[in-house]
Formats: sequence, structure tokens, C-alpha cells
Amino acid sequence: MIRINESSPVPIYQQIIEGMQREILAGVFAADDRLPSIRDLAVALKVNPNTISRAYQELANTGTIYFKRGQGAFVTQKSTDDLLEQARGQMEKHIIEIVAIARSMNLDRQAVRKIFDAVLEQQEAK
Repeated sequence: MIRINESSPVPIYQQIIEGMQREILAGVFAADDRLPSIRDLAVALKVNPNTISRAYQELANTGTIYFKRGQGAFVTQKSTDDLLEQARGQMEKHIIEIVAIARSMNLDRQAVRKIFDAVLEQQEAK
């Protein structure tokens, strides 16, 4: 579920875009799945329908979703592939940073994996 943080400096429409992208990455919405209507999502998130409309339009402009006249908004196949590739790229960037930190601390591969596994276990327990 998309969450809106009204105290965030990030505009609400951008929070909605990021939330929809996360839901697509998580598999909540797959290619060609119909998204909630603008009105339904506005009610659920307690925001102005124009804000949802703006977010959907931005998602359409980037090729993440497409509209069918009279039927609503749908997820593109390209978006699921692109978002997954972007996520992998971001993860790789962070892993490279972590490896650099580990090397500066003279940690070997086994120590890094042990730390990584411990963090994964903690997150899975939540």
C-alpha cells in the first residue's frame, strides 16, 4: 500500500509515483494489470484526485503505465522490466560501496557474508 508522508519535502504526487513503482517491483501489479481508478486511489490515500491524475500522467510519460480509453490505467511490460533493471543497478551501486567499506576495514569475504546474512535475518524477522 502506498503511504503518504505529509511532512516530507517530497511532493505528494512524487510519493505516489514512487509508491506505484515499488508496488510494481514487488509484484503487486504486473504487466497489463489495471491500476486503481484515480477516484478510488484518491479516496484511499485521502488526496485530491488531481494529485493522482498528475502522478498517473507522469507514470504514463515515462512509459510505466498506459491508458485505455474508458477502462483506466494499466502497467506496461516495459515498466516491469525497466524498474527491475533500475533496482538492480541501485543495489549494485550500494553493494559496491559496502564492499569498499569492508575492504577499508580489512574484512574478508566470509566476514562480509556473515554480516549480510545477519542483517537479512533481522529484516526477515520484522
